[in-house]
Amino acid sequence: EIDPAWKRWSLFTLPMLPRSFPLVVIPETKAQFAVVKRVLSDRAVTRIVCATDAGREGELIFRYIYEAAGCRKPVSRLWISSLTRDAILDGFARLRRGAEYDSLADAARGRSRADWLVGMNLSRAYSLVLDQDISVGRVQTPTLAILVERELAIRDFVPEDYREVVARFEPVTGAAKGGASYLGTWFRPPAPGVTDDEPSKRRRLPADGVEAAAIAARARVGRAEIASIEATTRSIPPPQLYDLTELQRHANRLYGMSAQKTLDVAQSLYERHKLISYPRTDSRHLSASVAATLPDVVAAVGGRYPGLLAPGTGARPLGRRFVDDARVTDHHAILPTARSAEASALNSFEQKIYDLICRRLLAAWHEDHVYASTTVVTTVTSADAPAIVDAYESRGTAVQRVGWKVLEVGHDKPAAKPRGKAGAARGEAEGGDQALPAGLVRGQAQRVLEANVVDKQTRPPPRHTEATLLGAMETAGKTLEEKELSDAMRDLGLGTPATRAQIIETLLRREYVIRDGKSLVATDKGIH
Repeated sequence: EIDPAWKRWSLFTLPMLPRSFPLVVIPETKAQFAVVKRVLSDRAVTRIVCATDAGREGELIFRYIYEAAGCRKPVSRLWISSLTRDAILDGFARLRRGAEYDSLADAARGRSRADWLVGMNLSRAYSLVLDQDISVGRVQTPTLAILVERELAIRDFVPEDYREVVARFEPVTGAAKGGASYLGTWFRPPAPGVTDDEPSKRRRLPADGVEAAAIAARARVGRAEIASIEATTRSIPPPQLYDLTELQRHANRLYGMSAQKTLDVAQSLYERHKLISYPRTDSRHLSASVAATLPDVVAAVGGRYPGLLAPGTGARPLGRRFVDDARVTDHHAILPTARSAEASALNSFEQKIYDLICRRLLAAWHEDHVYASTTVVTTVTSADAPAIVDAYESRGTAVQRVGWKVLEVGHDKPAAKPRGKAGAARGEAEGGDQALPAGLVRGQAQRVLEANVVDKQTRPPPRHTEATLLGAMETAGKTLEEKELSDAMRDLGLGTPATRAQIIETLLRREYVIRDGKSLVATDKGIH
């Protein structure tokens, strides 16, 4: 429609650089556009108020309609991120001149035209040169590159066999005496002044097993004692509220739901059931006006969680971690509404997503989750050669205050325990935490109950899941070596919360990527 010569796919017509980007009304919405145009053109209308979303895309939607309708009337801008009555009235009392947002509209046009130029020109160029239909996109292609880079790393990975030595210790004396044992993994202490970024490598022993067998033999007859104990108390604050990307990540980790499925379910909860706020948001904060409605929201959802609410939930004001007008853009974080869900017939997916959103809000009033992280180093002095001292590392955690995690999905389920000593040894050898006996002290003598050589093999990097890919898209640009490009990408990432799910589905539909369980695998076509 722009240039008849472009109907024919040919390298000689590239690049296609339009002098202008004309607007065409979509046939499916032509009747509704006519209604809006008629109102805009009505002589009784002297001024237009742009009340679309307070953001880049909302601005462009208004400008397109205004221009396509041929309207020239003065424009005021309603700039609000909350749809509470007070926020709307306050926004109308502070209408801004539409011209103040010309730069925002220009930014949106730039994004839209970049999509057109990259998609049209590069898709044709690749398709013609490779003689097959190839889709290239400003967002989809760098997203595909993230998956391809990981897939090539996995294909190029060569596993290496190695050995570890895992011993089980039991206190001989003191308060910890009496059946309480713990596991330790042999490690090579770092050289003085050397910082090792990969402590796991210090546990690796040659694959022939000779050195590992000698270490295990020394442990069985050696003299063991605790050389050091380091305990650190750590505090984790309640997580921030959901934006769409975080909700999609969490639902994928917990339930294996795709990003698109989570978006569809959230949209149903918003549109059909009226149980949550607008889901396509990239903010994890609330405005002060929205925060003022939280008592009613808590009254509607709190009854679903008897015994799990912190004192003052709903009544006590939340801090800036959750409420900050400056951090709210087009829309605030996802919240339940003040409408009760009791009368709503929710399907299983809707129940899961609604439950996550309710729990995340209610957790905001809880105290931090506090736990102690303890590292114990046990040494074994060789019986035959006292100068030879082997070191074993044990790690353990103990919850000191549950705090907000009382509302975490699955918190009340008991943790799975390794079956048998071999299973426990494997878990510890892979770096897992354990419950350390109480009463361990430095210098305390230990009895070596067993010492085993464990066969191990290095593993390739894991494939991306939708959860990890969404995170990689959100933070894309941080690994760029060119500072100018890295700075340009800061706090932007690839796509928006509203479009990332669609991008992933596009890659799947075009068979550049396939699903393998929870994993996303780049295909040969995608790599090509």
